[in-house]
Amino acid sequence: MNFPSLAIMRGRGDPKNDSLPHDTNDASRPFAWARGLSVRLAVLLSVAMVPLGLIAVDQTVRLQQEVAESNNLSLQALTAEFAQEEREIIKSAFAAAETLALSVPDLATDVERCKSLMGRFIEATEDRYSFAGFLPRDGVMSCASSNLTIDYSANPNFPDWMRRPEREVRVNSFGPVAGSSVLIVSEPVFDDSDAFIGNQIIHVPHDRIDKQFQAKLGERPIDLVTLSAEGEILSASGARETALERLPAGMSIKELIALNPRHIETENAAGQTRLFSIVPVLSDGFYVIGSWDPDGKHTPSETGVLKSLLLTPALFPMLMWLVSLFLIYIALDRQVVRYLRLIGLQMRQFARARVLPEKPDGTYMPHELEVIENQFTQVAEKLLHDEAQLFDAMHDKDVLLKELHHRVKNNLQLISSIISMQIRRTTNKTTAAALQTVNRRVTSMATVHQTLYQASELGRVQASDLLRDVVKPLTELAPTSAPVPKIDISLDSVVLYPDQAVPLSLLTVEAATNALKYLGVDKNGERWVKVSLEVLDDLQVCLTITNSISDDSTEFEDESTGLGSQLIRGFARQLECSPQITEGEDSYEVSITFETLPFEAEDRALSGVYDEG
Repeated sequence: MNFPSLAIMRGRGDPKNDSLPHDTNDASRPFAWARGLSVRLAVLLSVAMVPLGLIAVDQTVRLQQEVAESNNLSLQALTAEFAQEEREIIKSAFAAAETLALSVPDLATDVERCKSLMGRFIEATEDRYSFAGFLPRDGVMSCASSNLTIDYSANPNFPDWMRRPEREVRVNSFGPVAGSSVLIVSEPVFDDSDAFIGNQIIHVPHDRIDKQFQAKLGERPIDLVTLSAEGEILSASGARETALERLPAGMSIKELIALNPRHIETENAAGQTRLFSIVPVLSDGFYVIGSWDPDGKHTPSETGVLKSLLLTPALFPMLMWLVSLFLIYIALDRQVVRYLRLIGLQMRQFARARVLPEKPDGTYMPHELEVIENQFTQVAEKLLHDEAQLFDAMHDKDVLLKELHHRVKNNLQLISSIISMQIRRTTNKTTAAALQTVNRRVTSMATVHQTLYQASELGRVQASDLLRDVVKPLTELAPTSAPVPKIDISLDSVVLYPDQAVPLSLLTVEAATNALKYLGVDKNGERWVKVSLEVLDDLQVCLTITNSISDDSTEFEDESTGLGSQLIRGFARQLECSPQITEGEDSYEVSITFETLPFEAEDRALSGVYDEG
């Protein structure tokens, strides 16, 4: 036997195999990627990392809370530091005012000496104060460091200044002497009889306080605002005109200074989220409010960078999860998945084209996968060898079957020739008619065997071609004493096994012979025969032979012996059906309906899939 070359089947000898048809495996299905090994391991890894992720989130939340608390403490400490400095400024101003207030009663009647005292004081403290003067109860200030006489009696706030003989700090946005915003420190003055006679005034310029703020704050974006319990802005690190916009929105001053603890994160009047800290300056009468942006680049404790890195508690767990998934994907893809794809490609190519591609150079797959590939290669090569032997056996079988059908056809034709010779020598018409009937049946069987050995596939016969070949030679059987009959052949394409094709063709010959032999003229004066093969569904096929008849049609000669009917019934039994005879006014019909044998087993064998059951 000759086997196909295994070397050619393993290599790339056939150029048609270089372009394989589109793969129809599971990878072409929607969402097939979700069933991949990498995705499954990623899901399992994600589930395994959930506890670690929860721990990381908890630790991150704790760290954020610690950072926030540290920032709160840092802001409170820095605000307290500035409050202490401002406290010292105000206390120093009150101390100076108190000292001057002790000398004022003795100098109240000597205006020049009083002015001299105030002037010398300002000259000695000009780096801290810009004005000093005594404001009597009548509102006319003549004892002042500026040598000017100023009348405050018309000021709408003057009655309030004189109503309470107590210390007071207020603001004047336009000092009459300095010409700029000042902080006014007021100390009550009493005479020898402890009668309240006026207030000793000292002006502290705001620009000097602001310079101290800026020198201390540096580049840190912190706002500082000093205000009284009544809500009056005493000083601010920025513009005093916008100080109220930088305070918490929707909260009164009393609500703000009543906070416990004295820090809060909320929006200011400008809509910005800020962290606020409140520190009292003097016996809860004055307060310093510090604030900064909690999401800014810098905070008082320089922890803003750390906070900006945190962003969200889930950031670090998410990064850890993503990095882990990336590493596991790279490891699986490089060490497992790509080699599995290679083995799968080899299997698909072998299944489609019986081709085993050569292993690419430079691939070092894991030992376990290499063993699988080698086992598959060995099995595939053995299968190719077995298939080659099977193809040779099938070829030999086809040759033998063709030769068998050819010899049977030749023998039947020889028998037909002998019968024809006998018919020509017979003088008895009855004997000649019987021999002609036998000869016709022998010729039909020879035609069947001729069709079988000429078929491209011996195991399958095209029934339409076979029936057309056996029906056409029968037209000469029609009586010549009447008009030529009309033969109508309508055959659907039906493929049958020889086991069904042979009895079907013989039944058709028998029924068509009787139809042609005993034709009659219908009402229209025509003679006709119709042979049809119709596919009813996937397996059901109907064969119908109909001919025209008339009242004077000749009865079937075989009726006496029943040979024709017996043959038709016998062939129908081989097809596992029964003939149906329908006789009309001008037609006679013989029909059978049978079930074709399916070709499933053979189709599976030809496609390389073997049914183990």
